[in-house]
Amino acid sequence: MNRLLILLFSIFLIGCCNEPKLLNNGLTQKATQITEYTIKVENDSLNNQIQDTLVITEKKYNENDQIISRHQRNLFADETMDIEFIYNNQKKIKREIVTLSNDSSNFIVDYFYKDTLLLKTKSESKNDIFQFKQIGGYKYNSENKLKESSLKQIYIDVETNDTITNTLEISKYNDREFVTESKLSDFRKPERNRNTEYKYDCGILMEIKEFNSKDSLISTTEYKYEFDKFENWTKRESIENDKLNYIRTKEIEYK
Repeated sequence: MNRLLILLFSIFLIGCCNEPKLLNNGLTQKATQITEYTIKVENDSLNNQIQDTLVITEKKYNENDQIISRHQRNLFADETMDIEFIYNNQKKIKREIVTLSNDSSNFIVDYFYKDTLLLKTKSESKNDIFQFKQIGGYKYNSENKLKESSLKQIYIDVETNDTITNTLEISKYNDREFVTESKLSDFRKPERNRNTEYKYDCGILMEIKEFNSKDSLISTTEYKYEFDKFENWTKRESIENDKLNYIRTKEIEYK
């Protein structure tokens, strides 16, 4: 009997993983800045691999490991986006101020809480072309862990007052607050509806499956990683339908 118990316990240990504990910055260690590069991978007519850097994103963090600024350069469109994060007295984000290089107006996202739990985010903006509204909602289980979130987005043409885009995305989470599935509903163009499933291994995203409005599988994306000595990934390859499409790399400046 003792041997059987030892065998069963060994099998249990093999099936378990030592998931690293992450800080607010998503890393296992404190850092002052993370620079990410998003690289598109394609093959030319001779089947030679071509890598083209599309986006460079710089994130800076405070002493509480919380993000305070994000600077994104979209090289493919020659534009930039800057986000400033403002916190309340409880060290919770209360506002994002988004600045786009091709838009003179700022885009503001406000956060609303009940006690320490985030219940809603809301933002509105308007320029000469369109009016934009975005509302996020959050639900929790009895242990105050996130179980569901929603994000509604509406674009309205200022000149004609016609709705350009009206979407609602609902995401569900497991007991570790990792998103496991999401459903995107496009109310103007239902044929664009999407269902997405997420698969993890020891807290690391390993696979995403996307289904169309008819619930047919349209893509499977698998991820391969390289990690540094602190168990933080520094390179991630996105392989969609058995084809390498994107590479993301990270340069982490630890404290």
